[in-house]
Amino acid sequence: MPQSFYIKTVFCAMMNRDQLVSSIRTLLTKAGFFVSDICSIRPSSFDFFARRDNLLMILKVLNNIDALNAEVAHELCNLANVLKGIPLLIGIRSSTRQLEDGVVYYRYNVPIINYGTFEEYLKGEEPLICAAPGGLYVNIDSERLKERRIQKGVSLGKLSRIVGVSRRTIRMYEKGERASIHAITQIEEFFGEPFTKSVNFLQFSRSETPRNTLPDNPFTELKHLNLHIIPIFRCPFDAISEIQSDSLLMGIRRERLSERARLLSNISQVTEKHSFFIVEHTLKTNIEGIPLISKKELQKIKSPEQILELILERT
Repeated sequence: MPQSFYIKTVFCAMMNRDQLVSSIRTLLTKAGFFVSDICSIRPSSFDFFARRDNLLMILKVLNNIDALNAEVAHELCNLANVLKGIPLLIGIRSSTRQLEDGVVYYRYNVPIINYGTFEEYLKGEEPLICAAPGGLYVNIDSERLKERRIQKGVSLGKLSRIVGVSRRTIRMYEKGERASIHAITQIEEFFGEPFTKSVNFLQFSRSETPRNTLPDNPFTELKHLNLHIIPIFRCPFDAISEIQSDSLLMGIRRERLSERARLLSNISQVTEKHSFFIVEHTLKTNIEGIPLISKKELQKIKSPEQILELILERT
């Protein structure tokens, strides 16, 4: 491990979570990202958003990544699905060991890296190793490996003996299967050239999100519009939806409304998404720049597009 990586690892291990969050935000700002305020309302499935051009990151920061549970990860992925962003957890350690530099880990479909790996990524150095059950693995340029093997007249049997694996395993490598660190080292030493491909941890596998799964749906005023509403329980807003490919951040809770509106306004700017609060009744049209729409008004709306028109009027 390079000395610079070792120093960063030791330095990060000494930071508390707030210091780690602050350092990550500084890295992103220096790299040209537009960074949202930290979500101070707890519990929260994310800590902040960061956007640069079309890349939107939804970041969670934990000293110990074992604190990530299935529910929080599920919300992170739901947010990423609808907002077309990338969920990312940055941590320092698990309960058993420090996270290694240059390695991408996964929990519940959420990619996880440490501070040093993230810093190197922002400098243009992508990680090469992926952690999976059984150890550490790398992605192989499978087409190039097969091409070089054939060009040099190396049989599957000969290469399998050199690497110390079966002929079937070499075939799997040539079809895109990941290889162990030991195997790729043997292959690259034999051919005298690299075959390792970087791990694209920003390639998020999007999936269908559940429809209207709130146990006691507070968005009954929107039911007649047949909107796809995904509940969010650990955010300053309460649900996300889409209208004509535009994502909506929706709030309905009244407690700490000004604080949540201030944070939601900032998040809306960073994510470039519309947002609004549903209220019983109000004389105001917005709070902290977030449109307020009464339940009575929503009941009169005949199409989802009218919601967007009302939001734009009151923003």
